[in-house]
Amino acid sequence: MRALSTSQVFIAEHVLLDGRLALFHEKENWLALADLHFGFELSQRAAGNLFPLWGMQTIEQRLLELLGDYEPARLILLGDLVHDRAGGEALSQLVTKLRADREVILIAGNHDRHLQRVYVDLVRSWESDGFLFHHGDCPKEDRDGVQIIGHHHPAGIVSDGAGLRLKLPAFVQKKNCWIMPAFSPWAGGAVWPNDDEQTRVWLCSPERILEI
Repeated sequence: MRALSTSQVFIAEHVLLDGRLALFHEKENWLALADLHFGFELSQRAAGNLFPLWGMQTIEQRLLELLGDYEPARLILLGDLVHDRAGGEALSQLVTKLRADREVILIAGNHDRHLQRVYVDLVRSWESDGFLFHHGDCPKEDRDGVQIIGHHHPAGIVSDGAGLRLKLPAFVQKKNCWIMPAFSPWAGGAVWPNDDEQTRVWLCSPERILEI
């Protein structure tokens, strides 16, 4: 396993974890990320809560930066593409822009039921060589290959021992089930228990990746 920089690490053969909350396969040339919850601010505004729109702006900016750096042939979005129906039109505009230069796989999440009428190509799962992508829990039955999912918004905490605590998004490798961090800046994340010797938890930031 070799690191390219402090914010990049190979977590399997040909598979690179980027601290900007994405996974890249250098041989199959796909880029995967999960849980955009695009339009969260719009849903909050529709409910009468005044929210700034910087979350949507930073999602698009960070995503375009990743695409520019890796130039993948295929982008895989692992469900919860929007927060609710309020974000549908904004997501449609974003996906149109993304599809100008690559294939985009849209996997349905539990927040995406309103998108069925917008995207006829919305799928429950998608499979490549050795990998199965879907949004929710990994099936209990054993299967060949690795399942890559979102939904859980894993996170972890680092502490300096003097009371300072920092919570960061996490990427989790649990046997043949890999759990992506949420790409949305509004997803606080649930602290993932690291009590299994076969589970690896990687804390992610744009500057550094830490394994705990």
